[in-house]
Amino acid sequence: MGFIGLITLFLLTRLPNLLILPIFADEAIYIRWAQLINQGKIFIPLSDGKTPLFMWLLAPLLRLGADPLLTGRILSVTAGLVTVMGIYFLAKKLFDQPTALWAAGLAVFQPFLLFYDRMSLTDGLLTALVVWSLYFSLIISNGIILGIVAGAVLLTKPSGLLFLIMNLLFIKAKKVKPGVVAALIAFGLYNLLRLSDSFPLISSRSADYLRSRQEVISGIWQYYLSTGKVFLSWLVSYLSWPVIILILLSLLLAVRKKIKAVVLLFFWALIPLLIQIGIGKIIYPRYLLPLVPVLLIILAWSIRQFKFGWLLILFFIPWLKFDWYLLANPARAPLDPWEQNQYLKEWSAGYGLQEIKDYLLSLPKDQQVLAATEGSFGTLPEGLAIYFDRSPNIQISGVGFPSKIITPGMEEALRQGKQVFFVVNYDRYNFSDVDRLRLVSQYPRPGGEKLLFYEVY
Repeated sequence: MGFIGLITLFLLTRLPNLLILPIFADEAIYIRWAQLINQGKIFIPLSDGKTPLFMWLLAPLLRLGADPLLTGRILSVTAGLVTVMGIYFLAKKLFDQPTALWAAGLAVFQPFLLFYDRMSLTDGLLTALVVWSLYFSLIISNGIILGIVAGAVLLTKPSGLLFLIMNLLFIKAKKVKPGVVAALIAFGLYNLLRLSDSFPLISSRSADYLRSRQEVISGIWQYYLSTGKVFLSWLVSYLSWPVIILILLSLLLAVRKKIKAVVLLFFWALIPLLIQIGIGKIIYPRYLLPLVPVLLIILAWSIRQFKFGWLLILFFIPWLKFDWYLLANPARAPLDPWEQNQYLKEWSAGYGLQEIKDYLLSLPKDQQVLAATEGSFGTLPEGLAIYFDRSPNIQISGVGFPSKIITPGMEEALRQGKQVFFVVNYDRYNFSDVDRLRLVSQYPRPGGEKLLFYEVY
């Protein structure tokens, strides 16, 4: 299969049913930030300690006027295509074109990549940039292109620095000078964020996700094994045990044949994994996504080593079943429970928000509307607010978790003649004055929880 065929297959696996999963909390936040960037708040992601490149790229696309969630996910699909291309060229540079085609083909059908290529999150973009940073580390000449790509990595997620450091495994001694140039450019681009007063929040929020130095030194054995088991379970859920065993066998074969590139690729992936296990305090499966392209290249190399290596493709048949459910019925996909909870079962999964949006848009245009939601940041209210950016008659307002459902703001809106609605998760709210609520509809999640949509009187 040629490169064009791979691209076609990629698009056929990424674009269908792109909105089949409801909006996720972080997607809602990032899209809303991109809308605010269009209003001149260039550094708004820094207010929550996040770097802004993904949102900067998304902002001009939102100006096209398409569905904001679809637009955000199309951006991630594009990043995923860049990842597959990067895997192809990286494998071709390290080995040969047949290995590159195998690696890119595996990437097209790998469930971990497929899942996050279809979510409007920063991790897909980070993975694409990390792959290309490794590629440019191999062909480094003047360091300018590598510096720009490395800077983009840092502007996407500062944690990408770990992978940039691992690229040093592939930079030869004679390339040190352009490597220094690349580092200067990368950190120069990153330090442009200092133009914002919110720049210090990046490091302060990092402390929320990482263990302190004292915790790492004094208590590492207390949690290292348990965290390692969690990370392994995530990799198994997306890769499968046979594939992980094949990766380990590939390493042994590479050592035996003295194939340095395979050994270096293995340690390029292993060391960041071990570091994340050691320092991660709040962890998610998607943090492991940048490791996958390198593992796929190792797998592609191993397939090429055997006379009947193509038979190893039988190991990957479970991926196809996984892919099918992700595209057609995500609730039945064999996702790890951590992933199921985030994207399907808990409050962070925005089931019902599309329907509520359609209902609000169907109201008379001359009617002023207030749609209040629980919470103040995340799936609610941002999951609704992204559809009413600068709306002339519909206001979305998060009210947190007040002691009474009918807040002073709702009372004032009713006095002004506005139609008032309330959106709330059944399991996260204390229902007191329910006599002033009329249930418009409810939207269950696969786990049994549900979103409730009320009109307020």
